[in-house]
Amino acid sequence: MARLIAPVSNLFPYYPVFMDLAGRSVVVIGADAAMVGLARQFLAAGAGVTAFDPAPTDAMRALTPTVRLKLRRWRAVDFQGASLVVCGMAEPHPSRARLAARAAQAVFHMLGAPENSDVVLGGVAASGALAVGVAMPGAPWAVTQAVRTRLEAALPAGLPQFLEAAAHLRTEVGRRIPNDAARAQFWSEACEAAFAAPVRKVGEWEAELRRRLPAA
Repeated sequence: MARLIAPVSNLFPYYPVFMDLAGRSVVVIGADAAMVGLARQFLAAGAGVTAFDPAPTDAMRALTPTVRLKLRRWRAVDFQGASLVVCGMAEPHPSRARLAARAAQAVFHMLGAPENSDVVLGGVAASGALAVGVAMPGAPWAVTQAVRTRLEAALPAGLPQFLEAAAHLRTEVGRRIPNDAARAQFWSEACEAAFAAPVRKVGEWEAELRRRLPAA
């Protein structure tokens, strides 16, 4: 008889993935504080952002011309070529927006309504090559942002340099330590050192990692 594996958490029945938005188009419907925060994150990810709102906040206006701000309601044709459409909670016809986004083959998300979205959006705590997704479906966006900020502050200041050095030495470490368990132990101990050590340059971390390798 097959044994069912229980989910990690019944409170969060989603699997996190990351979407490459570099050079892609994102449409946001609405221009309140939550949408401004999202627009900033999409811009940081390299996306081109277009916002639709007849009466945008000053904060969204301040993002122009980087954000293409349209002082009107959205139309279905506006979603053509978009990879992601995000709908604010003030939108009176979110179901129409979702249908239009799907017709345009865009991923759709509505703030505060994960059950009516194709994906669940979250904040990103970043440090160099590391990105930690933070999602709390149904919670206010400000809560997600506050938790993201705390997580980001908890990451070591020198972590980006360690991550870059680790990427540079990945192949060499794999060659010198072919055993999977031993290699995992090597990287685990190296990460512990990265969290405890003062800030080092990339070259210094590369030298330290090579010092930790077993003799050839």
